[in-house]
Amino acid sequence: MQEREIYLDNNATTKPLPEVRDEVCRMLGDEFGNPSSAHGTGERARAHLAAARGRVASLIGSPPSNVTFLSSGTESNNMAFYSCTRNKGKKCRVVTTTVEHSSIRKMCSYLCINGVEIRFVKVDGKGIVDLASLEKNINDDTTLVSVQWASNETGVIQPVEEIGEMCRRYGVPFHTDAAQAVGKIDMAVNDMPVDFLSFTGHKFHGPQGAAAIYSRDRFMLAPIFFGGFQEEGFRPGTENLPGIAGFGKAAEIRKANLERDIAHMSELRDGFEARILDFIPGTRVNGDTRSRISNTTNILFKGIDGRRLVAELDAAGVRCSQSSACTNFEVAPSHILSAMGLTEEEAYSSVRFSFSVENTFEEASKAVEIIRESCGRLSP
Repeated sequence: MQEREIYLDNNATTKPLPEVRDEVCRMLGDEFGNPSSAHGTGERARAHLAAARGRVASLIGSPPSNVTFLSSGTESNNMAFYSCTRNKGKKCRVVTTTVEHSSIRKMCSYLCINGVEIRFVKVDGKGIVDLASLEKNINDDTTLVSVQWASNETGVIQPVEEIGEMCRRYGVPFHTDAAQAVGKIDMAVNDMPVDFLSFTGHKFHGPQGAAAIYSRDRFMLAPIFFGGFQEEGFRPGTENLPGIAGFGKAAEIRKANLERDIAHMSELRDGFEARILDFIPGTRVNGDTRSRISNTTNILFKGIDGRRLVAELDAAGVRCSQSSACTNFEVAPSHILSAMGLTEEEAYSSVRFSFSVENTFEEASKAVEIIRESCGRLSP
C-alpha cells in the first residue's frame, strides 16, 4: 500500500478544507441557484453571493463593494492591466519588475506588441526591487505600476507600501499581484496606497476557479467580457456560485485563524529549512530570508540536477517544484532566479518547497530524510 504523499507544493495550489468542500456541495445541492434569477431561488443565491463577498473582503481589509469576483489570479492580473492601458494610444507606459508571474509577463508581451511601452525594473540578489530605479522609470506617460507583493517562487516580500506611496506622489495607479500574500500576511488593503489587488482562493484552501480583484475605485475597472450585468457589469457571465461560496468559507476560516496559521507554517518551514542546510552540504536559501511569507523556501542544491531531484522526490511521494505551476513545463531555468543573478546551473539546481496549515512536523522531518537520501544518490 502506497504511503500518504507529502505535499509541499502549496504555492501551486492547496487542498480545499473539509468545511470548504461542504460549502461547495451545499451550493450544488439544496442551496443551488442563479444569482441573476428574479425569483426566490435567485434571491437565495444572491444572499450566498453577498455573504461570500463579505467574507473575502474581510480577509483583505476591504469594503465588500470594492471586491469583484473573477475566475483566476491570471484573469485578475489581466483585468488590472487592461483597465489601465485601454484606449491610451502610443503614449502609454507600464512599469513592472523582472520577477513577476507569467500572467503579467505575457500580458506585457501582448501590450508591447500593441504599442504600449513596458519598463522592467531589476531586483537585487535577494529578490527585492530597486526603488530608485523604479522611480526613475515613472514618467508622465506611465499609466500603471505593477509589483508582485510576494514571490510565488522564493516567498520574498516586496515593499509594496513604499511603492504605493511613490505612485501616489506621481499620480499613477498601483497594482499588486497578491496571490501569494493574501492569507499569509495580515493586511488592510483599504488603508494602503494600493489601487488594484489580485488574489485567488485556491492558495489558502479554497476551490480552484474562484478569484477576485480589489479596486479602490471600482469604476477604474474595465470589463474584459461583455454580456449580462453580473458583478455590476464588470464581470459578465453567470457567477460560479459554488466556487465563490467555497472561496468565502476559506477566507472566513483563514481570517479567524490567521495569526495561528502564519505561526504554524513559519515553524514548519524554518525547521525544515534548517535541517536541510545542516544535513546536506552545498545548500543555501535563495532570496531574502528576513522578508518573506511564512510558508515558502527556495533551496539551491549545489551540483545536483534539480529536475532529477524533483522527479526522484515525486517517485518517493514528496511533491515539490522548481517554479510556478504556470511555468513548470517550460524548458528553461526560472526567470525569477535568473533575474536575481543565479547562473543557469544554479537555477536548475534549485527547488521550491511550500507548506500549508495541513502539513505536519512529522511530514517535514520525513521529507528531509527523503531529500537527504535522494541528494546522496544524485551527488556527483
